[in-house]
Amino acid sequence: MRTQGYRRPAALALIAAVLLACLSIGTAQADPEPGDTGKLVLVLDSSGSMKEPAGDGKTKIVAARTALTQVVGKLPENAQVGLRVYGATVFKRSQPGACTDTQLTVPIGTGNRPQLLAAISTYKPFGETPIGYSLQQAAKDLGPSGQRTIVLVSDGEATCAPEPCAVAKEIAKQGIDLKIDVVGFRVGAKARSQLQCVAREGRGDYYDADSTIDLEAGLDRLSTRAFRPFRISGTPVQGAPQQEGAPVLAPGHYSDSFTGSPTAKYYVIKRTIPGSTLRAGISFRRPAGGDLVIQSEVKLNTTEGDNCGWSYPRAFEGDQGLATGTASSWSDWQKECSESAQMVLTVSAGKDFRQLKGVPYELRINEEPPVASTTSLPAKAGDPVWVSMPGTTPREVTPGSSFPDAPLLAAGSYKTTLMPGELQLYRVKADWGQRIQAQVTVAQLGGALAEASGTVRYLDTALISPIGEDVYAVFAKKMPGSGGKRGVLTKQGIVHGVTMKEIRYLNRDGANNQDTGTSTPGEYYLAVSLSRRAEDKAFAVPMTVTIGMQGTAGTGKPEYVDGATPVSGDTVTPTPSPTPSAEPSQPTDEKTEAGGPVEDNGSSSTGDGAPVGLIAGLGGGALLLVLVGAWSIVRLRRQPVAAHSQQSPPQYPQQQYPPQQYPPQAPNQGPPGR
Repeated sequence: MRTQGYRRPAALALIAAVLLACLSIGTAQADPEPGDTGKLVLVLDSSGSMKEPAGDGKTKIVAARTALTQVVGKLPENAQVGLRVYGATVFKRSQPGACTDTQLTVPIGTGNRPQLLAAISTYKPFGETPIGYSLQQAAKDLGPSGQRTIVLVSDGEATCAPEPCAVAKEIAKQGIDLKIDVVGFRVGAKARSQLQCVAREGRGDYYDADSTIDLEAGLDRLSTRAFRPFRISGTPVQGAPQQEGAPVLAPGHYSDSFTGSPTAKYYVIKRTIPGSTLRAGISFRRPAGGDLVIQSEVKLNTTEGDNCGWSYPRAFEGDQGLATGTASSWSDWQKECSESAQMVLTVSAGKDFRQLKGVPYELRINEEPPVASTTSLPAKAGDPVWVSMPGTTPREVTPGSSFPDAPLLAAGSYKTTLMPGELQLYRVKADWGQRIQAQVTVAQLGGALAEASGTVRYLDTALISPIGEDVYAVFAKKMPGSGGKRGVLTKQGIVHGVTMKEIRYLNRDGANNQDTGTSTPGEYYLAVSLSRRAEDKAFAVPMTVTIGMQGTAGTGKPEYVDGATPVSGDTVTPTPSPTPSAEPSQPTDEKTEAGGPVEDNGSSSTGDGAPVGLIAGLGGGALLLVLVGAWSIVRLRRQPVAAHSQQSPPQYPQQQYPPQQYPPQAPNQGPPGR
């Protein structure tokens, strides 16, 4: 490889960081078996070009050993990891075996850290670059099933057949739970193009380590986020293509997947408490490479077809958008929605059904009993006023990358780091009469971190109800920051707040999701993400999250009929969902067998051009979170009609929202729950 200028050893630390970060990206997957964290095989370049300088008087190989040693020492004990190297034993291209020169030096397993460290210490640059054949062998190392990741680290293009991109395409046919992530270290334009193709065809991500940016501070955080992909949890269930024959579900927590068809999936929900309110929430993650906006629909009807509520779970921006949406049986004008013994839940992938094929989603179904009386309950909550929160000594916290692994936070301050394109999720428990305040603080940036961040970034925040409604209080007063869910991060840092309305039973009678979503207590979610750019390198911004709880717990608690208690979706213990099957393999004319040297393709890249590293996501997936209704229409709320007349309920005019502020979610339904 041709040296492209002075590089600091931190660039090699980036390789180590990415080896871990890659594991937290990819198509949404169902929960693995208990204790199964997935499998990873590192495929490392041991070709002669690794002798070249990496900056600061060190060679690439020396810096790589140092960085890899740091990371391996921090891997989880139960992580199943193996190490394969190529170009390590045959020196000349003309010698027999040069193009099959790849060895699994450490078999995949747990408790093998000493062996990994020993192999890394003896890792030396030597021969050719048989990338394609090494990828074929790595896929065999991982086996035929389970969540599997290949991380390829190379400083150049392949010098042997088969062509790596064609191999990656074939490997991808083994299923969506197998992906190939690639790190290109100090590569030229031609090698970069080849390695990016491997990542693209292998449904993985490419990281360009050709950088002088100091990323040492992000290593610890990256290591703790390894083996934590976005996960869908819940008891597996198969929705039917029509109401007849649909599975009958009680309140609980379930998982299913989109079929790739425009036909909706049907479920029948059995009401266990007469007159109760049934709520259903769906959440999923759009696969990488899809359209910027993918819209689906969730709806609750009576068995006779009366529409009680619906909404559009929508995912916006980024390569992997999180979408949540809800539907409720509550209607203050259509009594059939509260009296029907069964309700029909439908989930439709919408117009982009092809892109959602095989994507798993989780369903949460809750049931709330009717109340004995509402006369003594407090009226629906008004717009909140921010209360200044005293600073406390922040505690370390590891953020979640999906709902099942979100840590539970009490009131106080927590410190972590946030990377471009990363989604972080936290849980906060709130009771009747309480209101959550969350403040995100990033101190002034300096040095290499300020250089990496650039002039302006967007910090996105959201609060999500236990069932999946976006409950951000649009018109909160005195809230720090821009007053919206999106704040602007500059080199001067940022202080940005987000809050919700006080939890009250009669919030269900409000006009939009900031009301209806705060009509029940439970575990709410705080979501935080940072915008990214195509040319970004990996870097981590130190961040403090402060949680405050306003109001007195238990205030306004309703008395349910006959002493009944709500039934939550979380009462069902999450169990693994079936992994969507791979599409049938198609015949191919591409040669993917191991072959001889590639003609006119030496071990040194001669391509020029500036780095064009594309970070497709770090530590929980890349996206800017804009949840359920970020651009929805305002709810058309229907009013009670005396004596059940056939008069059409009135429609309210569309509300206006301040600049840079998202309107609330607007499902076409009455407020949930009574």
